[in-house]
Amino acid sequence: MRCESFEQFMNPLESAVAPASRAALIENGPIRRTTVLLSMLLASVCMLAITNNADAGLYKWTDERGNVHYSDKIPVEAVNRESRQLSQQGLTIRKTEQARTTTQPLAKTETDEQRARQAERDKLLAARRDRALVESYTNEKEIDLAKARAVSTIEGQVQSAQAYIAQMQKRRDELESKKSTYAPRPVPGAIMYEIETIDAEIARQTEFVAAKKKESASVAARYDADKQRFHELRSGETGGAVVATADGRYSPADNAALTLTNTSGAPR
Repeated sequence: MRCESFEQFMNPLESAVAPASRAALIENGPIRRTTVLLSMLLASVCMLAITNNADAGLYKWTDERGNVHYSDKIPVEAVNRESRQLSQQGLTIRKTEQARTTTQPLAKTETDEQRARQAERDKLLAARRDRALVESYTNEKEIDLAKARAVSTIEGQVQSAQAYIAQMQKRRDELESKKSTYAPRPVPGAIMYEIETIDAEIARQTEFVAAKKKESASVAARYDADKQRFHELRSGETGGAVVATADGRYSPADNAALTLTNTSGAPR
């Protein structure tokens, strides 16, 4: 049974039995005792049915048009909609939320909003870098020249360090030769200390050379990325910006990570 209001569901006798009784009074005059007893019996049966029906459950639900309904069971068309099970007093016993459909979008989380804001900032940064790139060079040859100067400067530092390592190694060889002249006497502490100092300096310079070689590859990759992006901007291509990573590799996947260089080789 479906009703449009809670009162209509809980008091059906008022709309069903009472009109029949009023019609009997109009047509037949005074009601006989047997008729009264029969009516009372009928009313008791109806009240018992209503009580059992109320004990079975009363549900309140809203259709797709926003109309509220009351029924003793949930209809098929309202199974996936929000509903409430009510007590005889009209209090909510249990609430069932509306089922989420596969096409219903999920609410954005704080992380999604942060990513969206970061993506917008990255987009603006990429636009500024593109503008700086076309303002820094007039053609691709200037980028090649700037790359050559920057790489040459780093290579000069590497060569100087390697020459210094060679001098340190030569001095160490001389000290090792002196050590044999003191046998069987102990080697002076000053000689041993100098050897240890030279070993530490050679190790430090070796690390410096390795870092500079890595830097040279990274700088060359940045200039190559700038040149490719400059070509795209000048020719009107819409391809993604080229990314220069810390280890010297680059990829056209992420505009935000693009690192521009200037004529001195330093990243902007």
